[in-house]
Amino acid sequence: MNKKPSDMSEAYRAVGPFLTLGIQFVVMILLCVYAGKWLDNRFDVTPVFTLAGGILGIIAGFYHFFKVVHSQGRKPEDDV
Repeated sequence: MNKKPSDMSEAYRAVGPFLTLGIQFVVMILLCVYAGKWLDNRFDVTPVFTLAGGILGIIAGFYHFFKVVHSQGRKPEDDV
């Protein structure tokens, strides 16, 4: 079970882009919901913009998630 430091650094380098995906997904949703809530208060049309912001946040979160997963799944020789 003792791995060389270079093996561990390669493993961390491989999983690094995936470690923050969950946090980024949640933050994207919360920011869009907050912006929608702000717009609802500004234009007094509760909950139209809050719901739209939540849906937009979910779509943007999934888009970012799949973009990162797809780009990390490709091998360098696939770029040629």
